[in-house]
Amino acid sequence: MTKLSLIVTSEKIDKLFPATTLATTAAISGWEADIFFTFWGLLALKKGYEPSQVSLDYQEYGDKLSGAIASGAMPGWRELLEKGKATGRVKVYACSATMALFGMTEDELETFVDGVAGAATYLGLARDADVSLFIS
Repeated sequence: MTKLSLIVTSEKIDKLFPATTLATTAAISGWEADIFFTFWGLLALKKGYEPSQVSLDYQEYGDKLSGAIASGAMPGWRELLEKGKATGRVKVYACSATMALFGMTEDELETFVDGVAGAATYLGLARDADVSLFIS
């Protein structure tokens, strides 16, 4: 089975959307996908978090994306992720070191998070990936 490994280091919508789109598309196509959220990307896994910012270079396009999601023309990043998770082929991991740095506990994480892993553990999971992407 083909495997995708994604590392997400940003909590901004213009980074979360591509990551969840790629993971879900991979899962729907029969691939496995592991997503490792670290540094500021970890904030997206906090219960109730809603990204409202985009990278400054893309503000105009971020506004269009946010408008499309708000109007229902496009699904949100969480909805996309849930579709991927429903296939049973998408796994989401929170970085343990970043959680410690931010003072976060597992109780603060969304229910769709499959586990907490350190960098070494995640690299073990990603070792067999056919495609690896770093989204920052």
